[in-house]
Order: sequence, then C-alpha cells, then structure tokens
Amino acid sequence: MPSLNGDIERERIWIEKSKKDTTAFKPLYEKYYDPLFRFFVRRTDNEALSADLCSTTFFKSLDNLKKYEWQGKPFGAWLFRIAQNELRKHYRDSKPIFVIEEDKLNCWEEITEFPKPDYMQSLIDLLDDLPEDDLRLLELRFFEMCSFEEISALMSIGVSATKMRMYRLLDKLKKRLIKEDDKARL
Repeated sequence: MPSLNGDIERERIWIEKSKKDTTAFKPLYEKYYDPLFRFFVRRTDNEALSADLCSTTFFKSLDNLKKYEWQGKPFGAWLFRIAQNELRKHYRDSKPIFVIEEDKLNCWEEITEFPKPDYMQSLIDLLDDLPEDDLRLLELRFFEMCSFEEISALMSIGVSATKMRMYRLLDKLKKRLIKEDDKARL
C-alpha cells in the first residue's frame, strides 16, 4: 500500500502536468470521481443530480486549476471544497439532505458494544440533531473511510484536533444513547 506522502507527491505531479495539458487530469478524475459521487448521493439521494454535480465540480476544478496553489495536502481537500460550494449553490443556502443508511452505519461499534434494535433509531435521531460539521466528520471517517490525515486536510483542522473531536463526538453520542436507554426503562 502506497504511503500518504507518496500519494500526495504523485498528485502534485499530476496537477503540474494538468496545468499544461488537460488530458493529464485523468488520474485525478479517476481517483476522486467515486468518493465525490458518493458525497453528492448521500446529500441529495439522487444519482442523476449527483452525476451532474460531479461534472460541474470537475469542470470548475479543471477550469481553475491554473489558480490552484500546491500546499502539500491531498487534491481532494480542494476538490471537496468546490463540491460543497456547488451543493450549497444547488440548494441555495438550504440545509443539505443527509441520507443515513442503517446497514452502513459503521460507527455503531465505536459507540456501543451491545447493539439493540431500539438503539439504532435513537442513534439515527441523534445524528439528525448533530451540527453539520460533526456529521461531516462522522461521514468522512465511517462512510468515506478517510484517514485522520485526510479528514484533517478536508476540514482544515490539525490531525490531533481531528482525532480529539472524533473521540469526543463518539463519547457524546454514547452518553446520549445511554441516557435515552435509561429514560426508556423508566
């Protein structure tokens, strides 16, 4: 498995080549299309719209690539910022729609060791009430399977801060679930 630094260096080379020749953009497109498409599908629940938003995002990234300044971070951080802006533009400042698929809720094991069917609905309700940044953090880690380093770059916060925020968020969810369970027993 290639190292994160090796991947980033490879991306830097692809970006430099793409600035001179747009056909060199293909490896970046192939690397980020699926994660970007999933990003849009989870927020729109519409594959056709997601494909359109992906196209627009890649077009804008390629169109503005000459302005892109290398900062030693994954290209995806910049690309996902463009994607977020496109999604916001599409919804015109309305709150994005998040679709949480119960069978893909990988963070369940992080929150409780003894899943109960009624906890799942409580967890979904808790996730619905989370601020957008917290929900994005969970999505990147457990749905997109991003490393803490990648999340750090995408959210523009330090790696340590990303880890601390994740563990605090999981602890908060766990405590709320226990509190909900205690209420249900009364």
